Amino acid sequence: MKDRCNLSFVTLALLCLFTLVSCKSDKLREHNSSVFTNDANSTQDLFTIRYRPKWHTQAQFAGIYMALEKGFYAQHGLNVQIQELLQSHDALDSLVAGKTDIVHLDLLHALEHCRDSTKIVNIGQITQKNSLLLIGKRSRGINSIEDFKGKKIGLWRSASFLISKIFMNKLQIPMKVIDIDWSINLFTQNAVDVINAMHYNEYHQMLQAGIKEEDLFVVDVAEFGLSIPDEGLYVTPSFYKSHPKECEAFAKATMDGWLYAFSHINETLDVVLKRMQADNLKANRAHQQWMLEGMKEAIAPTKEQLGWLKRTDFNLALNALVEYNNFPRNIRYEEFFPYGVQK
Repeated sequence: MKDRCNLSFVTLALLCLFTLVSCKSDKLREHNSSVFTNDANSTQDLFTIRYRPKWHTQAQFAGIYMALEKGFYAQHGLNVQIQELLQSHDALDSLVAGKTDIVHLDLLHALEHCRDSTKIVNIGQITQKNSLLLIGKRSRGINSIEDFKGKKIGLWRSASFLISKIFMNKLQIPMKVIDIDWSINLFTQNAVDVINAMHYNEYHQMLQAGIKEEDLFVVDVAEFGLSIPDEGLYVTPSFYKSHPKECEAFAKATMDGWLYAFSHINETLDVVLKRMQADNLKANRAHQQWMLEGMKEAIAPTKEQLGWLKRTDFNLALNALVEYNNFPRNIRYEEFFPYGVQK
């Protein structure tokens, strides 16, 4: 009888221990699904930076993932937390609200936010060229830019549509704008005649959907005097003023992450797909490889000034906003890009 009681006590203790461990594991998995940090055992001596991307987990942000995965941020004294995407509002809102330290934005979007005053500054220009395409179906009568006139165009709801709007204003092309949410569905279903797309993303989705290249009329907006680079890293002026070394370290480690990604394709794709699966996103390896190769073309067309916002690109973006989007003021290059005082 005594042995039976002892056995019951042991069984009960093991059951309680298993339940405790399971609950703890569930909480850990829940936390890791939304925020990824350095894997170091201790981060108490590192400076914590909260980073929020502008879109879902994918190879578009592979440099960030690899900088974290390979410990580049930790080597620079940083504990980087990758925050989850917020569907209700964009990354810029999170930055302004003080819930994020560094965000990922397009150059035009960032400048547009500075209409009244310089509310954010660039601490690293990730891409050095524009990847935006405007695409129409020849079966819908789209065989030239002239054929765009009067047609329906699908544009993203976010400020990433700005360069498309500037393109239409510059070439004086009247079109009916239909808001879309980063999907090619309205285009494949012929609900819109033209759609904006990134060469490294939506264009490849069209090809994977079975649309032939010869059936598409494709316009590269960069060929029309709008070679404005896309993505950069942004902080508030006050954050940069308080933490200039940490900002520079983050930008440097991020570009090191990109260089590592480009020279270790398969390893990088493994990391990207693992993160996508953890976020319950569809993970297509072929598409992510296309995206990674497209990002390499946009980020490192040459090895010169990697991660640097060139004065010529800044002027091109600002002048385009002034001339075609009623931008009200001039902004000094050194004011918007603090490192610009170095050259």
